[in-house]
Amino acid sequence: MFTSESKGVLYPSIKAGGWNGGDTVSKVMFEEDEEIIGINGTVGVTGGYTIISSLSFITNKMTHGPFGRATDTLFSVPWDKGNFGGFYGLAGYYIDAIGVYMKASSEEFEIARTGIWGTKSLGGPQNQWSFQLERNHHLKKITIDHGDLIYSLIFTTEYRGIEQPSEKAGGWNGGDQVSEVTFAWDEEINAISGTVGVSGGYTIISSLSFITNKKTHGPYGRETGTPFRVPWDKGTFVGFYGLAGYYIDGIGVYLKATI
Repeated sequence: MFTSESKGVLYPSIKAGGWNGGDTVSKVMFEEDEEIIGINGTVGVTGGYTIISSLSFITNKMTHGPFGRATDTLFSVPWDKGNFGGFYGLAGYYIDAIGVYMKASSEEFEIARTGIWGTKSLGGPQNQWSFQLERNHHLKKITIDHGDLIYSLIFTTEYRGIEQPSEKAGGWNGGDQVSEVTFAWDEEINAISGTVGVSGGYTIISSLSFITNKKTHGPYGRETGTPFRVPWDKGTFVGFYGLAGYYIDGIGVYLKATI
């Protein structure tokens, strides 16, 4: 249940889930200047059904949780401060699934930024990279330079038969292997997953997979460190952004806002 406040009056939501009861009831109370900037948790299976087995709420002040019992299947969804618009999902006896509504922050499209995973340091302008799909353009190909780590990414779009590669993100030195992921005309990315590791004392993306409505491309790199996964609704993908230098240090997702 979620309780909002307006002019000193509390407004509780309808309860999501809970067709049977749990063992413990916990309350998370937010301060006036406290705002949720992410959730993380785990997905499990009970009675043959996939459910949310544990959940934490991350704010600009602290992490509340975890609540429930963690499994090995982790997820993490951070977002920019000021973007939070609410939650949605599926529920019955338990909370079966959870998603996030995000507010828009762009003029051309109503775009929200989700992430980033990897390093949280902003770095300089030379470390920041961004790729956004233009209207009516199709993401045709991703070129990944990798070895034990993800060195660089190049995104190639297609419009009316003409291909246009993006600037290379990262790759101040080279990897051991270059892989190309080519997408069919009706194939769309609806999630990424990977791991966050440490190399030479720096936090980096050590492995990365691209999940579409047809298959999983990857993993590229070596799966070591802390796993992450973020899915999104069909038709909401707009692009990627992040931080890079010798490697891909961090990656986030641009999504069309849903409210």
